[in-house]
Amino acid sequence: MSQIGQDPEQPALAVATARATAAVTGQAPETKRPVGSRIRRGVGQFILSIPLLMLMVWTLAPFLVTVSVSFKHRADVFAHPGLIPTNPSLEAYSEVLSSDSFITSLINSVVVGVGTTLLTLAIGVPAAYAFARWRFRGRHLLLLFTLLPRLVPSLGLMVPIYRLAVAAGLLDRRLTIIVVYTGMLLPLAVWLMVGFFQQIPREIEEAANVDGASLWGRLRYIVAPLATPAMITIGVLAFREAWNEFTLVLVLTSSPGKRTLPYELYLMQGIEGIANFPGEAAFTLLTVLPFVLVYTRVEKYVVAGLISGSGK
Repeated sequence: MSQIGQDPEQPALAVATARATAAVTGQAPETKRPVGSRIRRGVGQFILSIPLLMLMVWTLAPFLVTVSVSFKHRADVFAHPGLIPTNPSLEAYSEVLSSDSFITSLINSVVVGVGTTLLTLAIGVPAAYAFARWRFRGRHLLLLFTLLPRLVPSLGLMVPIYRLAVAAGLLDRRLTIIVVYTGMLLPLAVWLMVGFFQQIPREIEEAANVDGASLWGRLRYIVAPLATPAMITIGVLAFREAWNEFTLVLVLTSSPGKRTLPYELYLMQGIEGIANFPGEAAFTLLTVLPFVLVYTRVEKYVVAGLISGSGK
């Protein structure tokens, strides 16, 4: 009888023990969720994962097909359309790497990309700092006008830029390409850097000003180190745009020694009209590989710079 009378008190005793344990350890007691709640949560997570899976397929499918084609022979591209090559070969990579046009275009792309990056940072950082720190009439309107070059498609600028380059005698020069690319990238660079500079407390610069630091001293030793993530972000974006640009280099270059990688990839289809799909796939992967390697090294700085620059 006594054992039967104590059974109803067991749940209450368990609850009291759990509360006492939580009070001592500082952790709340675990509670089991109802089965219906767990099912609804699982269904919700599955629904949310569908767009992610679609994005992964959309992104990876062309890349995997390109990798597969690059290891095939020309005759196997359509004869064996499977993703895994039946007779893998490095012939396409050997053909591309042994080509003088690839090496020359690679050097041109590196020079144009690095030059565009440095010139964009050299002009964009001081301009963004002026917009963020100085108060002058028409500042917001002028900052808005800097976006105008980004609103015009590059196809609409091909003829005007070509005529200007011909009139100035600057056609078929890498410096001309660097200057044109910089002009197209400065609006984006200025806008991102303005948002970042506005988040840097003014008190830091005011304290340095009291200590006798000049304007360029504050910009070099205080602002620039704090703005390193944003500057890396601008550098990566500028290098990527210069690395992939095709329409403008198409009208600004005429000699084979000044062409960049996208232009050479466009010219891979011969006069006979027969496409070399394995060679084009290998050329594409070798073109993308340097940028991917650089981006994986600075990815965290790029993300930090984009997040900081977006909060204005």
